[in-house]
Parts: sequence; structure tokens; C-alpha cells
Amino acid sequence: MKRNCAFLFLLSIIPLAVNAQDARAPKYMVSQDFPDSVKSLTLLRLDSSNIEFSSLLELHKGKKVVIDFWASWCRDCIVGLPQLEALKQQTGEEKVVYVFISVDEVDTKWRSAITRFNIRGEHYRIEAGWHNSLCHYIELDWVPRYLVLDEKGKVIMAKAVKADSHELVKSLMK
Repeated sequence: MKRNCAFLFLLSIIPLAVNAQDARAPKYMVSQDFPDSVKSLTLLRLDSSNIEFSSLLELHKGKKVVIDFWASWCRDCIVGLPQLEALKQQTGEEKVVYVFISVDEVDTKWRSAITRFNIRGEHYRIEAGWHNSLCHYIELDWVPRYLVLDEKGKVIMAKAVKADSHELVKSLMK
């Protein structure tokens, strides 16, 4: 009886996991600026210094930015790296900045994955993992998750879960 209940429970949550990938991003993301609660979020850099999200946005004004939310334990994140490298080649890194924001809670795993998988780009980590103002604002429900910001720091593509997504590529080619 317990086995049947466990099996039925697993069957009932599978659609929830599948829907997480397919859920649309909130519409407000492309119609408004990031709120102050998100802009003031502190990110950890590879050199162990901190930076506020607002300062990160300011650093890249004038260029499009792809933000890749990922984690070292995320198989889809690692499997998607070759497609992301292909996208970098296609867009040219002089016009587009690639920013990786990890939701890893363990610092050593984050750093190790960057080295192990030779992930090129700017790296930051949210020490609180998924539980923070930025992840809540974008309704992060799956990693990898890609956002594209325009040259002014506004969101122009709010959600892709694959680096070769048509919407992602299209937003970078405008």
C-alpha cells in the first residue's frame, strides 16, 4: 500500500517539474526596471569580493548582457555549456557580455565547477542560493535560466531554459 501511495505521489509531481520549465516569465519583467530590493542584492565575485546587482548592471551599460542562472549540481546547466559557447561565437563577446550567476550554496562546489567545465565569462554567486530578491523577482523555477538585458540594462528577453532557444538568439541579434 505504501508503495502504491509513493508511486501515485511521484506521478502527481512530475507534471509540476515539467511545468516549471514551460511556465512563462512574469510580464512585468520587460515593462519595468528592476526594483530596489533586487538592485541592492549582494553577489559574491570569484575574487571573494562583493558587488551589488545594481553595480553589475552599471558595469555593462552599452552592451547586451546574457545572464545565465545555473548551479554546479545542475546536469542541464552543464550539458548546455557547448550550446552557450556556440552562442558566444555567433554573437561575438565584444558586443555581448556573458554573466553567470550561480545559486550554489556551497562556495567550493561553485568554484570547482567553473574550473572543471572551463566556463568562460563573468562569475558571481548568490550565497543564499534560490532564496533571495532576484530569484523571487524573476520567478526562478528552473536552472539553467537565461535572461537578456539590452544596452540600458532593461530586460528584453525574460526567460529561456536552453542556450540555443530561438527567443534567446533572436533577442541577441536585434
